[in-house]
Amino acid sequence: MRSIEGGGPAGGAKPHPRSIKLLLAEDDRIVRITVRDALEEAGYQVTACTDGTTALRALESEPFDVVVTDVRLPGISGIELFRRLRRRQTHAAVILMTAYADTDDAVAVMREGARDYIAKPFEMDELLMRVDRVGREVAFRKQMESCEPAPAPRTIRCASPAGRQLLLRIAAAASSNVSVLITGETGTGKDLCARTIHARSSRANKPFVAVSCAAIPDNLLEAELFGHEKGAFTGADRRRVGRFETAAGGTLFLDEIGELTLASQAKLLRAIETSTFEPLGSSRSVSVDVRIISATNRDLQASVEAGSFRKDFFYRLNVIDIPMPPLRERRPNIPLLVSDFLGEIAARQHRPVAALDPAVVAVLASHDYPGNVRELIHALERAVAMAGEQVIRLEHLPPGLAAGSEGADPPTSSAELEPLSSAVGRFEQQYVRRVLDRVDGHRGRAAAILGISRKSLWQRLRERSG
Repeated sequence: MRSIEGGGPAGGAKPHPRSIKLLLAEDDRIVRITVRDALEEAGYQVTACTDGTTALRALESEPFDVVVTDVRLPGISGIELFRRLRRRQTHAAVILMTAYADTDDAVAVMREGARDYIAKPFEMDELLMRVDRVGREVAFRKQMESCEPAPAPRTIRCASPAGRQLLLRIAAAASSNVSVLITGETGTGKDLCARTIHARSSRANKPFVAVSCAAIPDNLLEAELFGHEKGAFTGADRRRVGRFETAAGGTLFLDEIGELTLASQAKLLRAIETSTFEPLGSSRSVSVDVRIISATNRDLQASVEAGSFRKDFFYRLNVIDIPMPPLRERRPNIPLLVSDFLGEIAARQHRPVAALDPAVVAVLASHDYPGNVRELIHALERAVAMAGEQVIRLEHLPPGLAAGSEGADPPTSSAELEPLSSAVGRFEQQYVRRVLDRVDGHRGRAAAILGISRKSLWQRLRERSG
């Protein structure tokens, strides 16, 4: 830690877990020293400047993550400093300190992209909470931007404990040749999981054939899977090879397996158990070596108990089970996914990869995603299309996501809008509340999940209760 002014505390401050570099610009010596010491004690790397000109030189000489500046400064004002910074270093988040009379100016500058403002006089705890909030968003964005490009073809990438357990199961399934049943909510990536298992298995150079059991009428399923001879039924004007034979030596992926009727289950069970089948209209048996992977969003165990799914078929499919955790349980994966999807979506739409406004980063990080990965992809597709070549902002997200709740209607008048800082604060509070609910109010566990100290969690709880 260092300070242009000097005189900061020597050595006793704990390093900030996110190593945020912060520039402080304040001409009032008492305020400057007080704020600098508080920030350094909180763990930030602080460079303190006495005027706008010195601050600008510092910004031109090295990158900073967060800038906290007074609006009124000698030489270059805090507002002009922000505008010059925006032209030079677009990723730094700016927080303005302003006297009450200058509040309107600060709000106006926020519309240009300033991150937050705080009116003087202020409580130091309030400033620290605002800086911490902005710092975490900056850290999230830096993590996202540091992600490597997705492999081609893309496979599952995980950064959470739930994700790492998933990868272990995928590795176990890929190294074997037994049947695999993938379960999970709609949109969690069951198809990608199946393709990843195949790509990492000894069958990787053989076909991967996917069949949606729900998309094929029951009376046509047998012909689709096993093929048919010419004249086997009305409209069969030529011989057709079925999906089982097409997948010979490779993997047959039976998606939405829970939608099959009992009769279709019986026919499939025989083919899987014997590795043989008869095409429709033929008396000859065809033997195939096929690895079966199936997937469903249903509770097949409950379906077995209800009598709508055969028990023997269930056990034949479920040698290795892989439950796909919902995205809300894999939040550390979100930077990886956003980085991957933004590049892919931008390429498809023939646009450059857009930057994300910090408020968008906060929303993407805190949303519960009832539609899981599929919902995230759709949100980013809309955002890229709506933003064009501009920075992606809150108004470019789907209305329900931008409003912080599913199905929420977009604001219809300016009276329904709120400052960016309070909107992001509200999203943050919702996320903290969800984490606390999941751990039954245990603050130590909640702080560990959130990646913050207990003191920081206590500060957020106090802010929320206030």
